[in-house]
Amino acid sequence: MMETIRAWVGRSFRNRIFVAMLAATLLPLLVCGGLMLNLQVTRSQESLAQESHAQLAALGAALDDFRETCRDIAGSLADSTVVRSALRRGGEDSRTLYQVLFRTAEPLRPYARFDIYDRQGVCRYTTASAPPSGELDPGWGILWDAGQEEGLALRAGEDGGLVAAQAVRSRGGDILGYVTAQVEQEGFDRMFNGLYSAAGEVLLLDGRWRTVYCSQPSQGRSTVECLREQLLAGSPLTGVTGEYAFFAAQRPDTGYVLILQRPRPFTALVLRSFYLVGAMVGVVCLLLCMWCAWVLSRALSRPVHQLDEAMGEVERGRLDVRLETDRADELGRLSSRFNRMAAEYRLNLDRSVQRERELNRARLGMLQAQLNPHFLYNTLDAMKWLGVAHQAPEVAALATDLADILRFSISGEELVTLERELELLDRYLDIQLIRFEDRFTCEIDAADRLQSCLVPKLALQPLVENAIIHGVADRDDGYIKVQAVQEGDDLVLRVSDNGCGMTPEVLERLNSGDKRIPGGHLGLYNTDSIIRLRFGAAYGLTARSVPGEGSCVSLRLPIQREEAGDAEGADR
Repeated sequence: MMETIRAWVGRSFRNRIFVAMLAATLLPLLVCGGLMLNLQVTRSQESLAQESHAQLAALGAALDDFRETCRDIAGSLADSTVVRSALRRGGEDSRTLYQVLFRTAEPLRPYARFDIYDRQGVCRYTTASAPPSGELDPGWGILWDAGQEEGLALRAGEDGGLVAAQAVRSRGGDILGYVTAQVEQEGFDRMFNGLYSAAGEVLLLDGRWRTVYCSQPSQGRSTVECLREQLLAGSPLTGVTGEYAFFAAQRPDTGYVLILQRPRPFTALVLRSFYLVGAMVGVVCLLLCMWCAWVLSRALSRPVHQLDEAMGEVERGRLDVRLETDRADELGRLSSRFNRMAAEYRLNLDRSVQRERELNRARLGMLQAQLNPHFLYNTLDAMKWLGVAHQAPEVAALATDLADILRFSISGEELVTLERELELLDRYLDIQLIRFEDRFTCEIDAADRLQSCLVPKLALQPLVENAIIHGVADRDDGYIKVQAVQEGDDLVLRVSDNGCGMTPEVLERLNSGDKRIPGGHLGLYNTDSIIRLRFGAAYGLTARSVPGEGSCVSLRLPIQREEAGDAEGADR
């Protein structure tokens, strides 16, 4: 599928414009819409979480205040001499004890009921209008917890609510009775009133997830069971319907858990409605963008299509094709320039035909002029034999060496072996030694394994000529060394001398490849240009010099070997 789409897009310029404009208009719209929706949902959830945690903190503070106040009240009653005295007397009614009980429990009477039990678990005194029915077993439940602890003991009630108890002990530590406080549904309603939003619900669970308080008792049991299963499974707390968010906070001192249930800002139904509306808007935008992109792509691609057809006609040889356009924009100017290009191309073609005719005539003249070097070579051969006949060996040697160099220079080979290049260099040195009356010596150092390497014809001659003319010509003890070495995959030819050296200006221009080389070093530049054109910019000529001590010119070439067949053909 993707390959088909790529092929369709790449088939024409119009398709690419259509896809590009569609993507440029539709994608930002869809991406921005999706990001804005997700951002709104995320911000709403974060705001809900921050508000819920603040409400949980307020609920926890109220619960802690109640517990601390309850501990103070129970401790005060347990330490009261009036309470102890009444319990010792067997629980007889005492008006003074009721006064102490009501006065001490006054801060929590709107929320909790305070009772005083004897050590058999019979309620003797209470702040309620009527005493609770039944007795409590001192060997079990909240009275057992109070008897085992020194301070206040807390326990969830059997039918919900919260029960706190503290033992009343004698001076010797014997249990005389118990002070209890019990908070029912109405007490928690008053305690938590105004501390959380009206749309929220509060759950208070003990350490074993038994319900202590639920603001909606009818839904408390099912909600707690579902939350317990989700907690054990490691799943997010979403409740039964998934339309509520739950936030939990555990009290560190008691292990009790406060859970705040809040309606989600966006329920699943609302989110589905949002996505449905977004999808419908996206479809409408897609259709509008496709129509606009199609119209604009046609308007932009029509001149390009006409230009493409016209260029095809030019490729098939119709140079008189022209484009008709009345546009003044870039595409109109492009069509006008195509017309001028076609006309210029036709004119250039006519000129090329004329130049080809002239070139053919020049080539004919060059073929005729090739007789001149052969005539010069034959003349030098005659001079050599005249030198031998008239006892002039220097003239014969000069004529022989010059004839060999001339014959080598007019041969059709462009690359020769280093061995052959050094042989011709010997011929050239013989001529220069006769000319300068042996005032210099030349040493050639080339390993046998490099003799078969291919080098451009007459590459060393300009380097040696430069060393002679500009280096040792004015010395009586001139010394020139020609050296061939291998550096990696490169062949480096060095020509060094002990002459007067080069000026910094000449040295800089030699190393930079500047055509404006002063002082007659044009041969070096020509050699460098030939090497760079043939092998690349990484190769060519470099020079270094110390004024008054000499110069060294290096020529770097890639190592190329002569094949056996080429060598046999050259010998033949």
